[in-house]
Amino acid sequence: MKRILAWIGVNIDILVALTVAIIVSALDIAGIATAEAVSNATVATLAVLAFVMLRSRMRAESAENVVEQAIVAADRKIDLLPSRLQEQSAARLVKGEEFNRLLADARLDTDRWIFKGSTGAYVRAVTLPECLGRARQGRRALLVRLEILDPNDIHLCERFVRLHQSLALSADGPESTWTGDGTRMELYATVLSACWHHQRYELLDVEIGFSSIASTFRYELSSRYMFITQRGPDFPATVITGNALALDCWATELHASMRQARSLDIRRGAAVTLSSPPTVEEVRTLFERLDLALPETYGDDDVDEIIRTAFKNSDPYDKAAWG
Repeated sequence: MKRILAWIGVNIDILVALTVAIIVSALDIAGIATAEAVSNATVATLAVLAFVMLRSRMRAESAENVVEQAIVAADRKIDLLPSRLQEQSAARLVKGEEFNRLLADARLDTDRWIFKGSTGAYVRAVTLPECLGRARQGRRALLVRLEILDPNDIHLCERFVRLHQSLALSADGPESTWTGDGTRMELYATVLSACWHHQRYELLDVEIGFSSIASTFRYELSSRYMFITQRGPDFPATVITGNALALDCWATELHASMRQARSLDIRRGAAVTLSSPPTVEEVRTLFERLDLALPETYGDDDVDEIIRTAFKNSDPYDKAAWG
């Protein structure tokens, strides 16, 4: 009934014209209506029909305009779709300058940096100082979690070197100069740097874990980005952003991995005040307190090299250094 009433409401003018035409025709046939009445009724009916046709045409033109505008808007959205899909994609491959740009953007306002890799050279030289500088400016907390190779396992360090030397692009590549002991010194430098920064910023929370597995991959997670990389920015890297579920999944994975690593209690080193830069004696005492004593074969020159490496803020990729 509602549909019938609605149809009648929309077509009432047509029904009126049709009713008038039928009544006048019947009266004319019966000889009741005069010729003048029939003529007037015919004119009125034609006027109603003309109005109906005009209204229908206006509605059609209006509908065409709406459809045309919708098509134009759809075309614009389709044109923008590839770039927006690229921006909002959960995962994509990048390298070179784009990779560096995204890394820099990830460091802008993050409240965390979770790393799983080998020596953490880039984090030590670039990421940690920059993130700390921004955290200081905003007087906000910063969580840094590092899962790196175990420096007490020299055989692990040597396996790491052999792995990357076997994957080197050329026999005279930068990997050819790597050694197991050099890798171990890089690891000590990362620990020293983390302890030094931890003493100088109360809102810095540092966790360090030592892995027993040498891998070609490196994982880094900020508050808005996830990076999965191999050797340097010239190699394709997987970047995940704009997808909270994917970032949460990776955060869970890295958390689980960290809990299976050998944990270093960095708080044990708080009793050793580190100068700027630390002295050889301070560094030796620090590692003893951390239960990570330096090898007995290390002389003062070796400890000095660890100190220089720990506070060298140049980008290690400029010289194809460690990862």
